[in-house]
Amino acid sequence: MRYRNIVVLTGAGISQAAGLPTYRGPGGLWTNADLAALADVSALATRREEACAMFWQFHQQIANVEPTAAHRALAQYELTIITQNVDGLHQKAGSRNVVEYHGSLARWRCERCGHEDAPAGPAQPRHCGEAMRPSAVLFGELIPAEAEHAAKRALRDCDLFVAIGTSGTVWPAAGFVRSAQYAGAHTALLNLEIDDEATEHFAEVRAGRADEVVPAFFAALA
Repeated sequence: MRYRNIVVLTGAGISQAAGLPTYRGPGGLWTNADLAALADVSALATRREEACAMFWQFHQQIANVEPTAAHRALAQYELTIITQNVDGLHQKAGSRNVVEYHGSLARWRCERCGHEDAPAGPAQPRHCGEAMRPSAVLFGELIPAEAEHAAKRALRDCDLFVAIGTSGTVWPAAGFVRSAQYAGAHTALLNLEIDDEATEHFAEVRAGRADEVVPAFFAALA
């Protein structure tokens, strides 16, 4: 493989073949106004039980999902994955260098005392007398500083940047590809659909299902 520092950004599209919904595409989770409202950080103050129960339901659904062919293909290579997903499928597939840019549904925390846990089993976690919240970034919250710094460090040194399962034209993806271009990296977008704006952002674009285009793209680099 001629590239030494590969950075991959993944969005919801990479997990679609596993049966998980996307966020904003047709039938996406956040196209439902009530679900989107519960995913806002303000809901933790006004509708906490509902909001935490919704995310716990997502957590339980993810627990029974297996990584896709695209996840497994990426796990075969030494690269940095910056994922916008909170499903943990990259780690489940065997990838080790994963930056969870939007946090994770695998970890839950108490906002009263700061206790964090990785609960298992069917019971929704509670602590200090209230429902624990997921350690995921909700609407209205900032990206965790550690994840943001890790992403910036990786992009600063990369020579190949690949966005997978995301349009690549909205933030943070749009900012990532620009950072990679500034570092002199080759840029590629692998997504189910490619719009005209994406062709302006990326040097190379490939349309198709992640399970098909991702293994083929990386096999060609070997």
